[in-house]
Amino acid sequence: MIHAILAGALSLAIQADMAQAQTDTRADFDIEVLAETLESRDFNYPYPVEVLDLPTAPNGIDYRLYIRPPLRDPAEGEQSSSIYLLDARQLFTPAASMTYNQEYFDFIPSSYFIGIGYQEDGADSFDEYDRTRDYTPTAFTPDENHFLYNSRQDWEGSGGAEAFFDFFETVIIPLVETRYDVSPSDRALVGKSTSGLGATYALLERPGMFNRYVIISPALWWDDWLLPRHERWVMRAEAATRDTEYPVETRVYLAAGEAEHTFGLATDVFVLFDALRSRRNDNLRLNAELLPGEQHESAFPAALMRGLAGVYSDRRESASPFEWGD
Repeated sequence: MIHAILAGALSLAIQADMAQAQTDTRADFDIEVLAETLESRDFNYPYPVEVLDLPTAPNGIDYRLYIRPPLRDPAEGEQSSSIYLLDARQLFTPAASMTYNQEYFDFIPSSYFIGIGYQEDGADSFDEYDRTRDYTPTAFTPDENHFLYNSRQDWEGSGGAEAFFDFFETVIIPLVETRYDVSPSDRALVGKSTSGLGATYALLERPGMFNRYVIISPALWWDDWLLPRHERWVMRAEAATRDTEYPVETRVYLAAGEAEHTFGLATDVFVLFDALRSRRNDNLRLNAELLPGEQHESAFPAALMRGLAGVYSDRRESASPFEWGD
């Protein structure tokens, strides 16, 4: 009994001393003065990033590459891989950082993360117009009664995907593979929303350009939300390319948030998935996923992490639930 009382008293004394120490520590700071006098510093990304401004492309656009080198050396007998991110302004910074453990622990290979952006990024940037131009495969102009008519950033200047991917294929990829020790046979492409439409364009129209795709919440409603699905560009393109032969095994991860059913986007993803799966193409391997609780604005982090681990899941059997067999 006495021991219990002494132990309780000692515990109270220690807690009192800790509380006093915290009070004393706080008392050392005048918060109002601190708030007024602290000077902010420029933010430095936690990993090195090389920024390359490219010569003006044939489509008249000044592109910029953001390149984060691998975080570890490639495994013996391997070269580093390249993971290209469309929508660099939105996707590059989080993607090239939050995947660090995946790379360190070989869920994904030693990789260059390459974001494709624009030289006006960070200034008076019309990035929505840039995205609409570069990631849409056809031109679309709604009439004045269409609900998108006043959202000019969603259609004005559209239809530039062919020109963008021409430059991507003939200049950006060869530049990266000449400048860096990177594998020419292992390239991944990541896109979300409008850039997910761009990634879908590459999958359908540029077989062999990439062998891994992470396509998140793609804007498959193009080129008119109000049309029946089979009349939109994506399903017409799927039908027109059904006999496409993929020269190497090509893994495609498609994802949408559960809450994206509201706009029909989740349904769009699975309609495309089913059409691609029915091809029975030995080199085209597919997985699609509906992410519980996620919506358009929140799907990217989970889908990216699951998608990259998925398309590289042969590196570690425990890394992903996805199988890529027949």
